[in-house]
Amino acid sequence: MEETTNQRVLVLADLEALENEHDKTNAFLVEHSSAILDVANFEIGQVTENDKVLLYLCDSNIKTILPKLAKLGCAIGFLPHPEATQARSGYKVPKDTKEAFEELLNSEREVETGILTCNEEIVLNYVVIGEMVTFLTKKSSRKNIYYRMLRFFKYLKRLVNIRALPFTVQVEDKTPIETAATDILIVQYAHNSIVSRIFVSKELSSERLFHTFIFTPRSVLQLTRSYIVKLLLGAGQKNKAFKFLSRLKTEDLTISSVQEFKCNIDGKYTNVKELKFVFESSFNQIPSDSIQYEVESKDNSSSKTFQVKNLPKGEARKEMVRKRLPFITHASADEYKELFTQLRENARPSQNYVILMILSVILATLGVFANSSPVIIGAMILAPLMSPIISFSMGVLRQDRELMKNSFITILVGVGVGYLFAILFTLITPINQINAEITSRIEPNIIDLGIAVVSGAAGAYAFSKEEIAKTLAGVAIAVALVPPLAVSGIGLAWLNFDIFFGAFLLLITNLTGMVLAAAFTFLMTGYSPFKLAKKGLLISLAVVLSISIPLGYGFFKVVEENKIIRSLNGTEINNNILENVILESRKPFVISLDVLAKSIPDDAEIDNIKREIEQIVGEDVTLKAAIRLKR
Repeated sequence: MEETTNQRVLVLADLEALENEHDKTNAFLVEHSSAILDVANFEIGQVTENDKVLLYLCDSNIKTILPKLAKLGCAIGFLPHPEATQARSGYKVPKDTKEAFEELLNSEREVETGILTCNEEIVLNYVVIGEMVTFLTKKSSRKNIYYRMLRFFKYLKRLVNIRALPFTVQVEDKTPIETAATDILIVQYAHNSIVSRIFVSKELSSERLFHTFIFTPRSVLQLTRSYIVKLLLGAGQKNKAFKFLSRLKTEDLTISSVQEFKCNIDGKYTNVKELKFVFESSFNQIPSDSIQYEVESKDNSSSKTFQVKNLPKGEARKEMVRKRLPFITHASADEYKELFTQLRENARPSQNYVILMILSVILATLGVFANSSPVIIGAMILAPLMSPIISFSMGVLRQDRELMKNSFITILVGVGVGYLFAILFTLITPINQINAEITSRIEPNIIDLGIAVVSGAAGAYAFSKEEIAKTLAGVAIAVALVPPLAVSGIGLAWLNFDIFFGAFLLLITNLTGMVLAAAFTFLMTGYSPFKLAKKGLLISLAVVLSISIPLGYGFFKVVEENKIIRSLNGTEINNNILENVILESRKPFVISLDVLAKSIPDDAEIDNIKREIEQIVGEDVTLKAAIRLKR
């Protein structure tokens, strides 16, 4: 090796551990270093400021030796000692000793960096307060997503016992912050931490600054959702899912509490009431090739970060400390007040509400007669029924009798006006033929209930989130209400009670499904405690389940009809092929279809086709056959 003037490459090593390395590795170190020094007999006078000193030491020895070498001013690199777990992770040391030695040997880079201390103890890797942050930020050796999900669910049972602690955070010369947190992570580089990679670039800072991440989740659900989003989307989604994280990048920090708390300093646990972080001194690090540093800023203050707006203060802080972390995030007082003001206004009928209801039902009725889906969609967009339904859902959830009463009256006004104008326009319209838009709404099944549930959840979620356009949810809810209202009104006008009751069942199904789903969504977004919501949810669920019985029967009928149609479509009978099979009714059993034939079949052949179909179906059939010739 060719050394620069007066510069030696010294390996300061735990010789007993070094002997366990591969013989070729030992020989390579001996050949390419100026000397290998035994840490057991080491004296600082053996090193000069011009030397490169490569440390093959355990974590405890590094913490003892590093400050002494830093004062001397020599360049320092790290080799992967088997018991230097924290140094290897903190300074990103390659796993292979020979590879790490070659990188440091050939490197011409030196970066001045600081030695971070916590309560006067050197921090090589991290300091953690709390348990869950260790899990959430730890690198997994296995990349399999199923393993990582399984690992996460093992930790879920710990979440129910998480409790935030009161902390005072003093940053440099700023006013102390009285807050609460479940976990706090302090790292200098943190390239091994998922949390750090969310916020900071891949390059490591060469300034005497360190990172502090304060976890203040408001619920178990928020913490779980953030982890799952992170797991699925990776670092590319940045910090959007981790809204409960606050970040500091400073040169000193003091964290204290009125009660004792457990912290983990480089893998060792201790109970304290205060942690004080400062930089003891600086040293010239020889980084491995895998480490890239930011360009050092001339003005260190320009790179400091104080992102603390999400920290709970005042009443929010007291609420977090008072009890264990709830399962769902409770809405803040401002969110609760704003939403309830809007819902109480929506629960009262207004002139605009009645006019829009009349226009939407007229449009839906005409659309049904015209057999036009686009016109019916226009009626859905226009319908104002969303607002009182959502208000009624909140009344059910919180057992607010006044809100339920006003909302229910408003819904009845809308439905009553809708029936009135649907009947009037049916009577003055000279059309009395059942079409596809009518038949599609007179045999509801369990799928229609599913549509209602999704619609109700969408509406409630949109109302609970200011950033979501309310009109989008209005369309989703109106989809499931206006058309069956119009069709049942048509059935009344025609005195066709099969149409009326079928469409009315669909209307009631959709209404109750929406109420249950919207109430549950409000519960999950934190607008009611479960104890208060339990009664309303159980009543809504009982109503939905009772309606589900005829819906389930209708669903099985649809499945059975589809089986019959599939069994007949494409069937060949005496060289005649059955196509375009339609089951028009079950009682009596009427089937219409096309018979694809090479010549016009006579009556005997038609009778034979009918008998074959009856054998397949297992019932007497009235057959409507259209003959199509194939030449």
